[in-house]
This record gives sequence, C-alpha cells and structure tokens, in this order.
Amino acid sequence: MRFTWDLVTAKLPSSAPTGFDVAGAIPALGAQVLKVVTDAYASDPVWSPMLPAIRERMRVRIAETIGDDRCEYLTIRYGNVMVAVSGIALDHWTGQNLLTGICVHPQFQRQRLGTFLLGYSLYRLNARGLSTATVYTEHGSLADQKIYPLFGGTRETNVEYPGAKPGPQANESY
Repeated sequence: MRFTWDLVTAKLPSSAPTGFDVAGAIPALGAQVLKVVTDAYASDPVWSPMLPAIRERMRVRIAETIGDDRCEYLTIRYGNVMVAVSGIALDHWTGQNLLTGICVHPQFQRQRLGTFLLGYSLYRLNARGLSTATVYTEHGSLADQKIYPLFGGTRETNVEYPGAKPGPQANESY
C-alpha cells in the first residue's frame, strides 16, 4: 500500500497533546529510537512474520539517517521516557518520506499519539518545503487501516515498494 498526502491543503497539528513533549532525536539516541520502533511493529500482528527483517532494516535505516540534515527523528516523550517515534526525510531512496512509519510504544497506543505524530510529521515535512509526502505500508496493518487515512491520505493498492529491493551501499547518497 502507498499513501500520499497533499501537505498544502491538509490541516495539521503543530503542538503535542497535554502531558507529552515533542523532541528531536540525535544519533546517541539511536538505540532508544530502534527499541520504540521495534516494539511498535511487534504490537501489530500483520508484521509478526517479518519482525526480524524489519528490525534489521530499521537498525540500518536509523543508523544511516539519524543526524542527517535531510532527515528528522521526531519523538514524543512522557517525562523522560521516549514513547513514540517518526523518522521523516525530505527524500530517501525508498521513495518515501516517513522512514520508520508512525511508531507508538504499545503501552501508549490508543491515546491519539499516533494521530498527532502523523499530523506533526506531515507538518514538519511541509515546514521544510515539501508539498506532498509518501509512505508505504503492508495491506491490513494498523497503519493502513487506522493511521494513514487521516489528514487526507490517499491510498493506492498493488504498488511496488522500492525499499523491498537492496538499497544503496553505505557511504553512497540515498
């Protein structure tokens, strides 16, 4: 599945829900980012058979992009605890702008944090000059059913995910 948003016309949130803070993540927080991302994917049964491959793909992707000026890692914190993550990119070799997807730790799901984080991710991409944004997901995933249709996401089926093929080698531009 591929979702695309028109960032010019969408009404997007710019402030976090009460009790939560939005912060960026630096390379030193890469392990925490990966943990939240992996835990979020593990909470959706659609991803279970693919979890080892997803963890490795995300480990590499986060390591390659966190700290890159074309990317941002948006985190939601509850006190000192990272509870949600969205890696965004102005461009990426996978053809998408949401590098990690919208990832909320299972203990904090169903509190509208995913809704906010998607909207805020799109808001940040628009603030950085993009007029459209794209993400790929698996048919039937929670993101496909509940999150990505929000904010006017347009859904396309039977698309080829460029990230399913081997990516550029390390040290090459993505």
